[in-house]
Amino acid sequence: EQKPLNHKNKLDPKKFWRSFDPVYQSVIRESVREDQVPNQSDVVVIGGGLIGWSVAFWLRWNTKFGVTVVERDPTYARSASVLGLGSIRQQFSEPENIQMSLFSSEFLRNIKDYLSVLGNSASANCYSSSTDDVQLDIEFNPQGCLLLSDESQAETMQRNYQLQTELGAKVELLTKQALASRWPWLNVEDVELGCYGFENEGWFDPWLLLKALRAKCHTLGVNYVVGEVVDFELSEQFTEVKFPDMPKRPPVYGRLPRKAVIALPDRSTTSITFNLVVNAAGPWAADVARLAEMRTSGEVTVPLPVEPRLRHVYVVRPRRHPPPRQSPDPNSELDPQNLQPGLDAPFLIDPKRLFMERRGLSGEFIVYSDNPQWDFVQQSSTSESAQKLDVDYTFFKHELSKQLGHRIPSLASAEITSAWTAICDYNTVDQNLIIGHHPFYVNMFFCNGSSGHGAQHAIAIGRAVSELIIYGHYKSIDLTRFSFERLCLNEPIEETNAF
Repeated sequence: EQKPLNHKNKLDPKKFWRSFDPVYQSVIRESVREDQVPNQSDVVVIGGGLIGWSVAFWLRWNTKFGVTVVERDPTYARSASVLGLGSIRQQFSEPENIQMSLFSSEFLRNIKDYLSVLGNSASANCYSSSTDDVQLDIEFNPQGCLLLSDESQAETMQRNYQLQTELGAKVELLTKQALASRWPWLNVEDVELGCYGFENEGWFDPWLLLKALRAKCHTLGVNYVVGEVVDFELSEQFTEVKFPDMPKRPPVYGRLPRKAVIALPDRSTTSITFNLVVNAAGPWAADVARLAEMRTSGEVTVPLPVEPRLRHVYVVRPRRHPPPRQSPDPNSELDPQNLQPGLDAPFLIDPKRLFMERRGLSGEFIVYSDNPQWDFVQQSSTSESAQKLDVDYTFFKHELSKQLGHRIPSLASAEITSAWTAICDYNTVDQNLIIGHHPFYVNMFFCNGSSGHGAQHAIAIGRAVSELIIYGHYKSIDLTRFSFERLCLNEPIEETNAF
């Protein structure tokens, strides 16, 4: 199976650009399971990333609904799910985000109970040529996550810590002295506090989780269609929809979308009739929402505020220095400039939003920043720029290397060994998940705009959407505050750890 370019593989430019060649993609499609396009499906999920497959999994886990996942890029070369780092942490300021992380951690700990697939089954072999590929190892590294705060952020960190521990998160506050003692390679001169998640935090390979979800969904009977949804067809009859749980909201009258028009790889088009549709299109969710003509009245539109943000991710290796001629004095203090992060290095988040992750046993480190001032926006999924994910190496030289060298002195002269560009489904309003019913088409559901949290919250988001579909309300984690209505009411979510 073609494996996408992520942080587990060094960037190979020839393979990368080859993945966009139409002939090469046709070969790839033959090696990836693709079902016949059904005429009808109870639920159509648009987007085959982690969230899309999670929605499909929970629907089939709990019901016998017919579910079809539509994904336009079977190579996942431009997938937000697999180009991200796959970190997981409980350190948020909003209860819902903390609860989603706690559930995702529990799911990953018991992943074999949910996603086990017989190695010799036909469904497993349709995704791989050997039974080893379907073993449930998502390469979880439980080294924890360490957030650092300066003096201006310390009070907020303490307040968040209280909430996190009340909800069951395994985190601890560390003073500047404790940080220096535990991780002597850190420069903490401008750090006031640190918060370390010592359990249920770390990082995993999102590509391996996606493969496991996809293989399990196949055994559960989920249809998989390679194609792009290019339009919706509305029902011929007008429907009145009432909201019993919102008595002050007037009924909605209109024609609901009932067919998804799909462009197939052979340039033909087909359609699937559905009862419900889920927008799990990640960075391109706003394009799907526009197809549904999201209007309030007349020409006034209500856009889905999600856009694709591109961020550069660098793999760096510290320069090798000759050993000192004289043995150091065992009684002298350790010099951070000579100490490199070891196997106990946590996933690090700097006060200035610098991220660092140890890359296996290679001696390399993954570095990036999610500071919005350095993001750049991809305007269209069909433009020429959408086909290119060029890395700006000068950005590391002029910006990130300075931050990295300040926080970890031994990496001040680190060299780039490879790099790639990640894509984020960025919520431009409050950088938090938008989930729930479309405000007018009540048979359409959103699960978009996680702004970098999608991989770690995908399992919880999928369960939440399935609960809305099956029961009409949330049963596990109440995500009502994260609905689209908050945008219309100007009630953004004030998440202070939205990175």
